[in-house]
Amino acid sequence: MTNPDLLEVSVKLIFGSKCSGVADKITIKVEKSGEDTIHDVKAKVAEAAGGSVSPDDLLLSFGPNDRKVGRQYYGDPTVNETSIKLKQYSILSWLERFPHWGLSVSLLPPTPPPPGVAIRKAAAIAENKDPDQAVEDARKAGEIPKINDLAAPWGPKDFVAPQAEDLMSEGYLPAMYPESSSPLIDV
Repeated sequence: MTNPDLLEVSVKLIFGSKCSGVADKITIKVEKSGEDTIHDVKAKVAEAAGGSVSPDDLLLSFGPNDRKVGRQYYGDPTVNETSIKLKQYSILSWLERFPHWGLSVSLLPPTPPPPGVAIRKAAAIAENKDPDQAVEDARKAGEIPKINDLAAPWGPKDFVAPQAEDLMSEGYLPAMYPESSSPLIDV
């Protein structure tokens, strides 16, 4: 029996060789009201994929351009996926208009290097120097922060989230549109 409060959503799984034996396309059901959190959606995907991955390891994206939804790398402290609901994105409205669209799910990429580390290593490699030594020297000289001075996910300090407007412009949070705005209405 079909539940009229649920919407069936196609999900393309892009796990590569890390999760062999998992189908490349599954279907999940989400609340039409949009009350599912991003973490709820990821949990449904993980369960439908046979439980071979954790919801916390998944990168969710949507639409023809695969716009990222929620956390964007492993350990990303920027987004609390248990508090952001699907209705905050316009995903469900877009699915009504374009039902052939769906979600894509891959594994979260690793945490990026701490601030300043990648450029120091790249410069050292270009100069045929030891990249790890270059980073250690830069930390001693105060040119890049020490790990103990950094916030999560690299160091022990508490993470202070940027303003919502900054998170929206960087793609971490959905844009805020007026209630009357809908992709179902042609202008």
